[in-house]
Amino acid sequence: MNGFRCSRQDWLQARHALAAAQLEVRLLRIERLCKRYDPNQPRVPAGSSGGGRWTGGGGGSGTPRTEYAQLRPRKLPSGYRVIGGRAHPVTPAQEARLDVTAAQARALVGAVQQRDPSWKPRPSLYEGVEGQILANQSEAQQATARLRELGAQERSSRPMQDYLLSDGKPIGSRNRRARTDVRTISKSEFDELLESISPGAQLISSPQAYQGNWFRRTDGSIFGIRRSEHNGITFEVIENKHPQIGPGYKVHKR
Repeated sequence: MNGFRCSRQDWLQARHALAAAQLEVRLLRIERLCKRYDPNQPRVPAGSSGGGRWTGGGGGSGTPRTEYAQLRPRKLPSGYRVIGGRAHPVTPAQEARLDVTAAQARALVGAVQQRDPSWKPRPSLYEGVEGQILANQSEAQQATARLRELGAQERSSRPMQDYLLSDGKPIGSRNRRARTDVRTISKSEFDELLESISPGAQLISSPQAYQGNWFRRTDGSIFGIRRSEHNGITFEVIENKHPQIGPGYKVHKR
């Protein structure tokens, strides 16, 4: 009777295969837990009836447009963003692209849903920071195509100062030690500012030392989104022809 002999190499390969299988099972369990949260699921905006509640994105004629919920831990270290339920390290340039592409998608999807409340963009399969940026761009493109199908014109670009001044006065508040052209607004106000000012804006080259990215608007003005060491994500005017809202004008997100 021939005995079964197992070499050391065979034994090591078997152990490796077992460990790999156990790791695969753990990853599948984690993936299932992450899928319980859908970062693309819309919810009713704050300040509206039922604000903050999850929604399927449809709603009746009285339902305000939906906005995308973002999972953000209360204390997430600077330089990290939550994508698909997991915290990912991001560069300042990626943060700028994440915020601007998300704002563009929200603005365009909102414009479609004002005319077709039941419309929703097709969900995208994505992973990681660059995947989320691509997903945002895909939603913006789908919304643009739907607007054209509806015979609606894309929102025309208004001068930058129209969004940064309210009745001729700068938006937000001025911190005690800040310059007069440095303002601070809430997170929701910052998101609304980007939704208003970023549609149609294109990514352009910026100085290598700039901690973010520059974007050129259709009217020729340029703004930057960067990570400030002491003030977090900051909107910055790079080029604009207005006496009050000129280069160096900044808006911090509180």
